[in-house]
This record gives sequence, C-alpha cells and structure tokens, in this order.
Amino acid sequence: MLAMPQTHRERALLLATGQVTSYGSGTGVDDGALKKGIVKAYTILTAGQYAGTTNITINSKTDAHSNNCVEDNNTGLMWSRYVSASVGPASNGLLPWTTTGSGATAEGIFPYVAAANAAALAGYSDWRIPNDTELMSLRKVLAANAAPDSTAFPSWPLDIVWTSTTTSSSLTANANRAAFSNSTLAGSVKTTNWYCALVRGGR
Repeated sequence: MLAMPQTHRERALLLATGQVTSYGSGTGVDDGALKKGIVKAYTILTAGQYAGTTNITINSKTDAHSNNCVEDNNTGLMWSRYVSASVGPASNGLLPWTTTGSGATAEGIFPYVAAANAAALAGYSDWRIPNDTELMSLRKVLAANAAPDSTAFPSWPLDIVWTSTTTSSSLTANANRAAFSNSTLAGSVKTTNWYCALVRGGR
C-alpha cells in the first residue's frame, strides 16, 4: 500500500547551503544565485549546565570537553560546540571509526561518545555520532571553505570529521567522513584517525 502524501505542514524543509556567490553563467542558474533553502539559525548555550567542562576519558587520556552546546533552530539537533580533543593514539583528538582495544584500553569514536554519555556531558547522556546527512547540514559553503558558522562553532577544524554512516553495503570497511576544508563527503577506511563531533536530539 502506498503511503499517504504528507501535508505541507508535515514536510521537512531543506537547509540552504550558505553559498552566496554565483559562479554560473546567466541569471539565476546556480546555488549562489538562487540561495534556495531555509537559512541556518542557531542558539548558542553557554550558561548554567552549559558552562564549564566535563572530562571525557578513554584509554587513560582525558578531553576536558566544553559543556557549550549549539541548538539548530531548524533541525532540532543539539550539537556539542567543539569536536574531540586530547584523546586518540596521538592524543590530538583524532580517533578511528573501528574501536581498537577493549575495556579500559578501548579507543575510537564510539568509546568516545560512550564516555561522554557516562560523564553526562552538558547534563545529557544521549549523545551520538552524527550520520552523514546531519553532519553535512553544518557546512557553510563559501568560496574558501565549508566550515560551520564561526560564531556558533568558533574552533571547528578545517579538517576531516567522522560520520556514523558506513559508505555502502559493498564498502563496509569504509565510513563516510566530511572534509570541512572543501565541502566534500567521501568514504574513508574505518581504521583511519579523524575527529568526531557529538550530536543529540533531532526531529
């Protein structure tokens, strides 16, 4: 049986990319000219439970992670304002998708989010690694790079950040990651070390 069509009120609205310069020939032919989609809007949370830091510890390494959060007013997602830091094989915040070690020596993006939940980062215990659609919703497409809004996310790395999405059923050794230096989403071998972001909620 075919699903009934959604009413206009129930339909999800797509976000604008943030590109404001037209690179197409002619009038109104590309994204920079049309600027379609809902403009990104955020609420930055820094007071009360969102002040200070929470220790996220894996494999005897600790990320004194800021409790600052950012609410996406359009998607309903809540983001930790900063990515992973001070943990991982090189203690620089870069972690593999595939967990290495076990128990107290486990390292990876999923032990990291589990430790964030155990420590109740910003007062919450339902953090998760974003899927590729969620993570790419943060990109702000400009001529130079696609880093998220710098007011909401002031130190977001112009580097690669893991998603929780496996690339495809034929490439299960790879997971998707976003490169915020050039606005690309691609697969990477799950044993590679990249940053990870934390998100919760959503509609």
